[in-house]
Order: sequence, then C-alpha cells, then structure tokens
Amino acid sequence: MNLSPSAPSPADEAGVRAELTEAAAKLVPILAGQAEEGERLRRVSDDAARALREAGMLRLATPRALGGFGAGVRTTMEVTAELARGDASAGWIANIYTGGGLVASLMDDRARAEVWGQDPDAAVAASLTPAGSAVTTEGGDLVVSGRWGWASGIQHASWVALAIAPGAADQPPSIALVRVEDLTVEDTWHVAGMAGTGSNTVVADQVTVPAHRTLNMGAVLAGAYAGRHEGEPRNAVAVASMLALTVVAPMLGMARAALDLTLATAARKPMSLTVYERLADSPSVQLAVADAASLVDTAQLHALRAADDLDRAAAEARQLTVAERARIRMDTAVAAIRSREAVDRLVSVSGASTFALANPLQRIWRDLGTASRHGVVNPDLGREIYGRSLLGIAEQPTFII
Repeated sequence: MNLSPSAPSPADEAGVRAELTEAAAKLVPILAGQAEEGERLRRVSDDAARALREAGMLRLATPRALGGFGAGVRTTMEVTAELARGDASAGWIANIYTGGGLVASLMDDRARAEVWGQDPDAAVAASLTPAGSAVTTEGGDLVVSGRWGWASGIQHASWVALAIAPGAADQPPSIALVRVEDLTVEDTWHVAGMAGTGSNTVVADQVTVPAHRTLNMGAVLAGAYAGRHEGEPRNAVAVASMLALTVVAPMLGMARAALDLTLATAARKPMSLTVYERLADSPSVQLAVADAASLVDTAQLHALRAADDLDRAAAEARQLTVAERARIRMDTAVAAIRSREAVDRLVSVSGASTFALANPLQRIWRDLGTASRHGVVNPDLGREIYGRSLLGIAEQPTFII
C-alpha cells in the first residue's frame, strides 16, 4: 500500500480501509486456528501475533509519516471487527494497540521517532485508568512507580501508555509512555472470557520517563494536541469517545462470527426430539436467526454511525459538543448490548452442544459476555450519560464522554 505522509483524502481513507479489511479477512482462518491455543496460553500466540504483524495490523495507528496507516476510527473498527471474526483476543489487542498508538502519536517528534523510527510495527499497549504516582525532577522528567492492571496485549508490545494519578486533587492525571522492558509484568489475568488478551498487570519501580514522553491527560481529552502534527487529522479525534467506541469493534466481529457458525450448523444439524432433520427447517430457528441477524445489524449501524461522526469532526478539526459525545457513548452501549443479545439467542439455537469445549461458539459466548461488560461500554451508565444530556443536566458521572 503506497501512502503519502500528507493528510489522506476521504477516497484515500476508503481505499486503505478496503485493503486493510481484505487483509484482515485473509487472517480470519489463521487466527481461528490459533484461538484455542491463545486461550490456553492466556495471551495471543506467537504465531497469531506474527500474522498480525506481517499483515500490517500493528501499523493501524502508526503515523503515515513514519510508515503507518494513521487509520481513522471507522477504518480501525472495521478492520479489528474483521480480525475478531477469527479470534476475539487478536482483534481486541489490535484495537488496543490503535488506542495506545493514537496517544503516542500525540507526542512530539522525538518521542514518535523513538517508538516507530526503526520499527513502524512497534505496538503500544495502554492502561489509561489513572494509578500509581510520579515525582517530577528538576529537568521535568517523571520518576514513575505503581501498578496498572488490564494491560491487554502487553506480551507483544514494545511500549505502554500509562495514566498516572495526580499528586494533588487540583492536578490533572498525566500519561507516560514507557518501554515495556523497563517494567515488570505480573501474571494476574485468570478469567473466563477474553483469556487470550493477556491483560496482565504492569509494575513500575522508580522508572524515569523523559519529559518528551509525557502528556497532560486533561489536555489530551480536551484536544489540545490535535494540531501538533501537520497532515494528521486523526489526531483531532475526540479521544475519550474514540477509546470507548472502538472497544465495541471486536464485539461486532464476535457477533458476526457467532451468526456465521450458527447458520452453518443449522444447515446440517437435526433438532433433537423433533421431526426436523435440520435446525434450519424449524420456524423457531428461522425466527431466532432473523432476530439475531437484526441485532447484529443494529449494533453495527450504531457503532459505525458514531465512528463516522468522530472521523468527520476530526477532519473538520471541530470539537464535538457534549451532546454529540453523549450520544456516541449511548451508541457504544447499544452496540455492545445488542451484540451480546444476538449471541445469547444464537447459543440457544444449537442447544446444549454449543457448550462443548470443541465448539468455538461457546468461547465467543464467554468472550463477548466478558468484553461487553468493560467499564467504558457500561450500558446503564451510557443511558444515564445520554439521558442527562437530553435533559440539559450539565454534570456527568464520568470524564469518559
């Protein structure tokens, strides 16, 4: 793919999206074949990670000027959803790397060169719930200590963006970009779903982070770094909205995979204790798959509408209003819950055989059940945020809007 380092036109972005989605589709059988191994290892397997890298899936967030795609929100979502059709965990870490990469791309040229100058495929993980602590040196560097959980994909990342809790109530959190080799990774990820994401805990013990690899988290969320690099409109995206919304992209892929698996099973499997020689012949199954397919479509329509809104505002260098961001947060919640509802219906179509460990549908059910309960897609909180906005209530219960 030949990319210019200048700002992509809508046609350029659409062309890159089509090529990357096609490349991701070719990985689906490879990733599906590695999914069970990834669950056993509790991290994406080395073979799967190598396949992602070789196909350019780790370059989604790398700036175009440094050999990457600088992908927009919709491109990121469509590509990582496609990867998740093969393996939810592989799609998840590819998505997490795009979020971490976006944060890193907001830093100055020196920091960006350190991350991607020698390797455009360098992956940036992220743990952006403020934790730990930092002491500022006379030169402005940070000396960081603490523990950060849920660092998805840390085993295959070279860097991690960590949110540092403020030292005083009136100070904003900061973000430090740290080399993974300077941290200790604790094996804490023992879960029923999304086991392959390897979302372990990282520990820093008096790690010095130079000032040029730090950001003010409040300024990041306010869009203060949006124009730092010419020709990169993606950096103007509403970061909080983007980080929350893109989490649902792998869920879209999981739901689509579950539907595909169920349709294939229904065409050949008889319905136990009935006259139906195929599940597909039963009106109850016909209704169930129709409902599930509509739920999958509903999730996708809401998610991609929100993605387009984010990309459009970024291209116009326009800050979204609170009302717009609240609706995007609601779209995020709707996409997550409808994906989960679709899979819940589909696991009932095949009956108890769905839960055989050899059946990939049960892993999708567990993975989606776990992923859709991530804090940033909390459906009830999303409804609360949107309802407050509609009613003109200025105060909100979270800064992730």
